Amino acid sequence: MDQYDLVPSGLIRLIKQGFNQGVDHAGSSIGQPTSFLVGCALNLSATDLDREVRVLRRKIEAGADFALSQPVYDAEVVRRFRVYYEERYGPLPLPILVGILPLYGIRHAEFLHNEVPGIFVPDATRERMRRAGENGPWEGVLMARELLVELGSLVQGAYLIPAFNHFDLVAEIIEEVRSPSSRENQPGPTETRRLEGRWL
Repeated sequence: MDQYDLVPSGLIRLIKQGFNQGVDHAGSSIGQPTSFLVGCALNLSATDLDREVRVLRRKIEAGADFALSQPVYDAEVVRRFRVYYEERYGPLPLPILVGILPLYGIRHAEFLHNEVPGIFVPDATRERMRRAGENGPWEGVLMARELLVELGSLVQGAYLIPAFNHFDLVAEIIEEVRSPSSRENQPGPTETRRLEGRWL
């Protein structure tokens, strides 16, 4: 185990088995116990799944309450990770909250795929953004909606990340998820295609 692996699980253990019990790292009283819930990072697209699963297992054993993933663009990535973990350790005992970062255009998609470690944008997804052209932001919203539906049985929640501070696009996704009929009387670029399936 290298030092990088040890730091997150050690911090989780300090919070859950130390601070939440009312003591510091040396066992001295801190006055009163804290009541922190602790999340941990998770890279569902890791190239070395064996290492990522082992690191996650250590975080779980240290007391992590939930996991937050990097942005995901392919439900199969999540499915593959869950299968890999469960074949080795059994059912995942903590909730996974998956990152959803709506793509803004083809340059955004290519940058994330090629330059940001831990993010994988499938060829088909990048091709959709390429074909969308100037309608890229709305295509990104549509794909995020589709992905949320696909992920419904694989994760316990999601958190949305605005691209370039475009909170309006995130609000568009939230509105669709919360009220699937809300757009019936609101024509716009996202209405050019209908998303079939259930809403979360």
